[in-house]
Amino acid sequence: MFLDRIRQRNPELIRAATLLHRTGDIPASTWVIDLDVIAENASILAETARANGLETYVMTKQHGRNPLVTRIAMDRGLGAPVAVDVQCAKALHRYGIPIGHVGHLNQIPFHETREVVDMQPEVFTVYNFERAAAVSEAAAKLGRVQAIMLRVIGREDVFFEGQEGGVPEEELEETARRIATLKNVRIVGTTSFPCIRYNPTPDITVEPNPNMATIVRAAHKLREMGFPITQINAPGNTSSQTLPVIARAGGTHAEPGHGLLGTTPNHAFLEGLPERPSYLYLSEVSHYVGQRAYCFGGGFWQDIYNPDFVHRAVVGSDPQTITDRVVKSVSKNQIIDYHGILESKEGIRIGDTVIFGFRTQMHMTRCQVAVLQGAQSGRPRLAALFDHAGTMIDRGRIPVPMAEAKEVIERVSREYRTRV
Repeated sequence: MFLDRIRQRNPELIRAATLLHRTGDIPASTWVIDLDVIAENASILAETARANGLETYVMTKQHGRNPLVTRIAMDRGLGAPVAVDVQCAKALHRYGIPIGHVGHLNQIPFHETREVVDMQPEVFTVYNFERAAAVSEAAAKLGRVQAIMLRVIGREDVFFEGQEGGVPEEELEETARRIATLKNVRIVGTTSFPCIRYNPTPDITVEPNPNMATIVRAAHKLREMGFPITQINAPGNTSSQTLPVIARAGGTHAEPGHGLLGTTPNHAFLEGLPERPSYLYLSEVSHYVGQRAYCFGGGFWQDIYNPDFVHRAVVGSDPQTITDRVVKSVSKNQIIDYHGILESKEGIRIGDTVIFGFRTQMHMTRCQVAVLQGAQSGRPRLAALFDHAGTMIDRGRIPVPMAEAKEVIERVSREYRTRV
């Protein structure tokens, strides 16, 4: 889906990833993230949000909850991160990254609620009274009052399969009154997902989903009831193109994720959007079977917009010419991706670098994440390597001691702060 865009708008990343793979600095089956472009994209998003009167929480699941990427995005003006599940909250918190929004898209399990509340998130989304009660109980034990948002669902709202849930709009008043009896939580906002959609028209327009109107109505109702509503949080397909749409529709907060990475659907289909693609998937030719070449897997992803988008790669061993050799790949219908398959082995050698460009959710894959500096200046170097769980590792894949990992993050962060 994004291979052509990367070749057009960030060929430096392809060359840098290939070079560092050939030298052994980056292993096969690794997401490679261009920190230079992350910083650039974050600045664009932060400026656009400010211009439209919006606040942001940076979405982290797409980039594998990576603390270094998250820190640079925050340094460039985006807000504290979203933790979409308890694993995400823990992965970020252990590096000292403050939590902005937690509980959406996954609720926090009962027995881990106190631990997450103790992280002092800015806001905690709940789907029902029972989860609000668990948050209140945990907050009471910690001697604090936790701000919460309600995920409200209208009858016409749309959801991705398996991501449904929330307070039915017709039960909002009753649920809010019950929550109001809890002493250690206060309702401050409403949210849903996805609030913005892309239309498959020639100009790929964007517009709010019904979910957007639902959470705006819910916020007005809660204000009428006396709740101090300060947030109408409208995540989904957030980029510099959609931030003005969110503001006009009544949103107050947005959560850029693929926008930060430059890989929303519109970035694939429209020319000239400000954010550039910032990552690729790197593999290596493993073996042949008949006329096909197989490469190492672990990160292949079937996009929700079209499962067949992963269909091409560039292959080679020379960083300067690898973008010239484009090879078709074979789509797979199974979940376990031990290998990717290239349709033809002609001209391909065992050990060649293979690079794909497609949308992903890195936290759902089992790959390493390599964060690069200097790709844009032609002096690429590996800033840090992480495993699939967000743990910084050395070249032997041994965890780096936390104190040392934090020092690396702080050092790299200082370097990017000086460039603003």
